[in-house]
Amino acid sequence: MTFQRDLAWQQLDLTYRSSVSHQFARYALALNYSMLPENVVHQAKRCVLDALGCAIGAYEAPGRTICEATVKEIGGPQEATVFCSGLRTSALNAALVNSFLVRFLDYNDHGGGGHNSDALSSILAVSEREKVSGKDFLTSLVISYELGARFQNPVTSSLEEMGWTGDIRAGLNQPPALGKLMGLNEEQIANAIGICLSHALPLGILDAHREENVMAKNIRFGWAAHDAILACMLAKKGFTGPVRIVESDAGIRKVLLQGEMDLERLMDFSGWRILDGWFKTIAANGTTHPHILATMGIVKEQDLKPEDIAAVHITTTVRESRHTTTPAKKYPRNAESADHSAFYANALVIKERAFGPDSIKPEKFTDPVVLDLIEKITVEADPSLSRYQGVSEIITKDGRCFQKRIDVLHGHGGDPLTDKELEEKFSGMASKYMGKEQINKIFDTCWNAEKLEDLGKLTKLMVFPGLNS
Repeated sequence: MTFQRDLAWQQLDLTYRSSVSHQFARYALALNYSMLPENVVHQAKRCVLDALGCAIGAYEAPGRTICEATVKEIGGPQEATVFCSGLRTSALNAALVNSFLVRFLDYNDHGGGGHNSDALSSILAVSEREKVSGKDFLTSLVISYELGARFQNPVTSSLEEMGWTGDIRAGLNQPPALGKLMGLNEEQIANAIGICLSHALPLGILDAHREENVMAKNIRFGWAAHDAILACMLAKKGFTGPVRIVESDAGIRKVLLQGEMDLERLMDFSGWRILDGWFKTIAANGTTHPHILATMGIVKEQDLKPEDIAAVHITTTVRESRHTTTPAKKYPRNAESADHSAFYANALVIKERAFGPDSIKPEKFTDPVVLDLIEKITVEADPSLSRYQGVSEIITKDGRCFQKRIDVLHGHGGDPLTDKELEEKFSGMASKYMGKEQINKIFDTCWNAEKLEDLGKLTKLMVFPGLNS
């Protein structure tokens, strides 16, 4: 009997060690800074700089004051820094508030399986807490992008169709990235994945086609990343979770995806997926970019004014037409819906010739000029268009017709933003709150992040003058 029991236990252990959770844990623990190619390290730094700029640009978000007031009420040890205000609080609290800030404008990068720059907040908070080096911080960030990307399409698309979001990946890619910083071993990280992923499952209603977007959208990844910190803390002390959370007959693959999940592809650790990420040039939903930029191009090239416009016809993808044109988004009344509204975005760029952090101010939602333009816009889906293609056609009151098609987004694919453009994007948001000297110090610190011995040096620079809490 003892032999049969021991054999059963050995087989169970072997099954666990071959699980996705264990293999993700092994990948994270095996990777170190010296293994990262120069272009991968540089891309990670670009992700850091872009995300920090987006966080600064979100300072006036209504949800920020709510988040900060809540974590102040919760309290906790002074382990990490909240961006902008300088509030010192627990790593858990800081990760949650900062993730809200990074995500609010919908201006942050797209890579690592989604907007993985959301992961910066939890990784930076834990890096502060654990007092790790800049090299360890960058390695952990790369791990989050690499593992997050392996959960990307077609899995993400399938999840969306079934009513979930791709940010479920936070439960899978955050525990390895954070666990490495916190000194967890393979078994502990695998258990942390099981703990986190079995509880952190953001529903698609947080970014649904037919629903108004709300503040909770901005922490759909951040909430899971916050839980990942807690899961790592528990697992480090011996708390266990379902390590077969992905491949079990009661796990993610079966329950959420009805078995449609390529585990071999999921665990293909070749290459560097972080290099596939891209950075936004306007503060809006990614698939909305093509037609907004097409409209903006026509207006600028032809020097058109709102009073010149008779009609605007937008042609876009099927998914985009479903996602940004429903009644709940046609007339937005909050920022979260405004940056996901094809009608509002095109109306506003006709008037202002830009769509940036200031484009989602509440007073603009009721601007009579914008509302009048919205009524002149129609949107049509074209199944032949790919994800980042779009067409805008503008007809003027004097009978002229202008059409522009966008097939390649600047910032995407073979046309990436330069480092200088990322700095200009950052400065455009930060100059409202801090001086040029402080901004340049942030640039220098980000571009030389591997030299940091204390990540607190970076987070201190993210505090606005006179606002240190």
